[in-house]
Amino acid sequence: MADLLDPALRRLKRQKQYARVLERGGNRAAGLLEWFAQASGCIRALADPMILLQPVAAVSKMGGITLADRVHLDGTDLAYAVDRGAVVTAYLVTMGYSQTVAFDWLDGDYAAHHVQSDVGNEALFELGRRAHRLQRDTAPGARLRRVSVQASDLCGQQKVWDPEKVQALLSVFEDRNPGVTVTDTGCFQPLNTLLGLTIRS
Repeated sequence: MADLLDPALRRLKRQKQYARVLERGGNRAAGLLEWFAQASGCIRALADPMILLQPVAAVSKMGGITLADRVHLDGTDLAYAVDRGAVVTAYLVTMGYSQTVAFDWLDGDYAAHHVQSDVGNEALFELGRRAHRLQRDTAPGARLRRVSVQASDLCGQQKVWDPEKVQALLSVFEDRNPGVTVTDTGCFQPLNTLLGLTIRS
């Protein structure tokens, strides 16, 4: 967990809303550092970080690609890549803990939970970067393109993918899925989760 939390905290401390408080010092800075410590303790206690990579059969069809006979994505560029032998891999990256459980762990402290959420997101993004490096290292010299999958932005606004499509893509992991689902409003459960595709040419 230290390999995820240490870079996550470094990134957060450079972000404007946190950097200003830390630069001023005093009681507010000390309180913020305490929240960082609480957030880290919470995530260490609850998280079960996991990277799953699943090769997926893909065929070009109707100006896009169909994955595992269950999900269709529009995009002539995707079809072009698959027709020329690109390999498609689905990735599922999750911190593996519930925000509801985290809130309880923090004794219902909204401020501490907010900071924990920020730390958890940065740790998730670090885990995602490691997933990309893992794929890059196993295919040196290949060109990797990521296709992010997001059911919706901010849980219900500006839909990018239909939640049913997201659930269908999750199904390619079958018994390997550690319990990640998507709600009707388009939020992942657990919330700190990334799902997407890597197109390797």
